Amino acid sequence: MKMASIILGILGALAVGFLGMKWMSDFGSLNEMERFAAQAQLAAQGGSLDKMITASFIMIAGFFVGLAGAFMSLKERYALAGGLMLGAGILPPLFAPQTFIFTALLIAAGVVAFIAHSKRNAAHA
Repeated sequence: MKMASIILGILGALAVGFLGMKWMSDFGSLNEMERFAAQAQLAAQGGSLDKMITASFIMIAGFFVGLAGAFMSLKERYALAGGLMLGAGILPPLFAPQTFIFTALLIAAGVVAFIAHSKRNAAHA
């Protein structure tokens, strides 16, 4: 369980960080006309460019939080690791639902960390 949590946490952090940086670089290269067109297209789909920019900032922070969660799993602080990785995995889809596919690994890592925590507590009892 320990290694699964660490590996999933690192891979999830890399996936989330990649998407966050990709979106930030894409938004930075848009000119004013392209921004207006993207805003109109997202509005037609029920989204918002501002929400996607917010999600990209959260994903960049989620990269560091996911790595911290993997490190906490390494130190066998599973409850803290699970909370960090679940938080980093759940927040971005609240702003941009299409990010769920990239945050799923962090969510899985958080669940595995909580399972490892419960098994460790059951073994001590």
